[in-house]
Amino acid sequence: MMELSKSQKKIARQLISKALQRECKTFLEEVKDILPLRDQTPHEVYLNLYKKVTDFDKHIATQYDGLSGSRYFMAVFSLFYNNVLTEDDIKLFDEEVQQNLMAMKQNWDL
Repeated sequence: MMELSKSQKKIARQLISKALQRECKTFLEEVKDILPLRDQTPHEVYLNLYKKVTDFDKHIATQYDGLSGSRYFMAVFSLFYNNVLTEDDIKLFDEEVQQNLMAMKQNWDL
């Protein structure tokens, strides 16, 4: 695991925040599909929505809660590996960090 410099940690914080916004936007778009009543009772819609919110909350807590500077690199890697962050996003980092992220992603894809 790589230790980020102070300036790279600042970039990591910005990207982690950007990733959280993206994940919340995606979640809200998915929720729109649940809300129309269709063939479900209002209670069934509520139960589906509740489950979706609960599952998303657990995911967000696992991914983002309790992050400290020593965990930023792995947090960014996880977001990059799961395609929440893109190659364009990680171009904000210096060359060494970019190369480490790309190499790790390639190794995990094997």
